[in-house]
Amino acid sequence: MTMPTSAHPLALLASLVHLVSLLILVDVIVSWAYMLGASGASPYQPWVRTLRRMTDPILAPIRRLLPPRMLHGLDISPIIAILILQFVADVLAGMAHG
Repeated sequence: MTMPTSAHPLALLASLVHLVSLLILVDVIVSWAYMLGASGASPYQPWVRTLRRMTDPILAPIRRLLPPRMLHGLDISPIIAILILQFVADVLAGMAHG
């Protein structure tokens, strides 16, 4: 008896990695919204602090390697993180499909 592909543990892990990528994208949008004056996107809002607690462990190591100050203030850590996470998710999904 074979397990359905969508229930395969690696497929579920790939889905979780995709979710983390989505959270990083939301974090980027929230930071832009705050810079544009949306007070609901303040970093002091509990939901934003929770979001940052989920994304910062992934983004912080990349920021240490490529600090925004080296790129004239441009933080490319979300782009790099999403690219790496998407690669990992694709590998996991491929392994799940055999």
